[in-house]
Parts: sequence; C-alpha cells; structure tokens
Amino acid sequence: MVNIHNIMEEQVISRVNQLYEQVKDRGTSWLSCDCENCRLDTINYVLNRIPPRYVVSGRGVAHNTAAVLSDSQLAADIDRIGLEGMRLVSMAKRPYHKTLKLNGGKAPLMIYPAFHFPTFTGAVYDGSTFEPLIGANVLLKHEGETAVMMDSSWANPCTTFKATLGNYTFWVAPEPASKESIAREFTFTVEISAEGYLPVTYSFDVPLVSEMNDRRELNSVYSLKIQDLFLFRDDVVNEQE
Repeated sequence: MVNIHNIMEEQVISRVNQLYEQVKDRGTSWLSCDCENCRLDTINYVLNRIPPRYVVSGRGVAHNTAAVLSDSQLAADIDRIGLEGMRLVSMAKRPYHKTLKLNGGKAPLMIYPAFHFPTFTGAVYDGSTFEPLIGANVLLKHEGETAVMMDSSWANPCTTFKATLGNYTFWVAPEPASKESIAREFTFTVEISAEGYLPVTYSFDVPLVSEMNDRRELNSVYSLKIQDLFLFRDDVVNEQE
C-alpha cells in the first residue's frame, strides 16, 4: 500500500504553534485562549487555505520540504493566514470548546431534523487580466444577514490569498427544521469588494431537503461550486455591461 502524505501539515502545525507562543509572549490582548482545541482550529483554518504538497517517498519529503522552507512567499502567507485564523478563533463564542476532549474528542452531537448545507466554493478574478484577485473581501449573506458558519475555522467574511489563487470557501451552519423530508430553497448572496475595484454582488439558490443526520464531519464531495466572479478596476470600463 502506498502512503501519501501532505508535508504541509508538519510545516503548518509547527508554525502555528510558534505564532501562538510569540503572541502569548507579547501579551497580545485579543488572544483569549491558546488551548489545544483552539490551536487545532487555527491549524485547520490554515491548511484549508494553502495548497497541499503530497509526497510518497523519503526523497520526496526531502525535496519538497526544502522547497517549502525556501519559499518566502508561502511562509508569509502561512503567517498571515495563521494570524487571521488565531484572531477568528479567539473571537468565536464556543462555550464547549474546552470540553471537546470528552466524547472521544468530538463536539456534542447534532442529531436533529435540519437542513445541512454543502460547502460553497468559488473564485475571484481580475476582470481585465483574468488573473486571480488577491486580497478581495468575500462576504456570504443569507436573507440579508451574515451567514453563520459551521465553526470558527470558516471565516465570514473571508479574504482571498495568493496561496489560494483567488479561491474562497464557506461552510454554513445547519438550519433546524420541524421534521424530516421538508423541501425548501435557500437564497444566498455573495458580496465581493477589493481596494481599487468595483464591488460585485451575486445571488444563488440552494434547494435542500431536511434530514436527520450529524454532518459535523466535512465531506468534500458534498459541495457547491459558485460561478467564477470578476471584478473590474474602478477606472476600467466593463465591456460586458
């Protein structure tokens, strides 16, 4: 059996732990907790937003590790995304997060009739160059309000980074239902803005059927791709309009 491994895991785990220690030593006021669970949430936040590097041999580990360590832009992205994740995790109100080691390390089960949303994925591009747009602010709304995410490792709004090639992801928390097998359509709106660009708003519908299931575990297959969106600089005329 071939063992495939993402070497970014060790790099991110090591760097996030270093960031927590540095922030603690500085006595930063926004750091409310640095327990194991908060650190794991931050590590997960970073790994979801940087490209993986898979290896299957010792030679591959050595080669790719050297490449990662010499990539200054990747290191800067990990630091920036890591600090963003730390702030989001620290601000999140999670009354049970210090007791997650109970029940086999899992949060309380969510077995009740509910509408379970797929993960939403999308990408933002410069409308003139068709290059991924870096530093865009992406906000997901539901019925005019900021959509609540599954947990603190999924930011809303989120930012597009160079490491993620303009991609963004959301995982909306389930909405309770009165019973199973109820059909309902949900309307979401994505609002995207970036400095020097005209903002864009895009709406889409998600038909769902309520079910009795615990979907706390991420399923990458259960996802919805939002159409690619393009932002034009505020001094450039969009010929498509």
